[in-house]
Amino acid sequence: MIAPDELHYRPVSDIDGPTLFRLFRQVHAGEIASLALDSAAREALACMQFVEQRLRTRAEFPDAVDLAIEHDDRLCGRIVTVLRDEGIHLLELSVLAEHRDQGIGSLAMQRLARIADGHGCPIWLRADADTGRSRGFLERAGFTVTGRDGRLLVAPAHRIAAA
Repeated sequence: MIAPDELHYRPVSDIDGPTLFRLFRQVHAGEIASLALDSAAREALACMQFVEQRLRTRAEFPDAVDLAIEHDDRLCGRIVTVLRDEGIHLLELSVLAEHRDQGIGSLAMQRLARIADGHGCPIWLRADADTGRSRGFLERAGFTVTGRDGRLLVAPAHRIAAA
């Protein structure tokens, strides 16, 4: 497992594009593979969807914080958040396949929880983010997920138990 001080966060830059595209393809591999297209068409579609997602996020959330997660000076993941009156919205947290199961996502969530505590606010996800995989990850990382107002509230399990 990786120690918290071994992870570093920095703003995503254009030079990260190829690695972020690889991450996008990994996250959406099942959806892309299920399309009845040849491999070249699937790759072209994935590229268009990647660009469209980045443009849509920038347009919808111009104040979003888009951070690269690094370990040993290598980009291994990404976290995108935006602060709103009702709390911090977690728009994306993803880790490259070869860096998974090392605690990187859990450490990023714990860091985000400390930031949310500092602001005195909760962490929210979109309700469509409630897949078995993401809920399982959050619960293994020590968080409780509850639905509310078409969104998901994410909080450290100990805070829910104390409430």
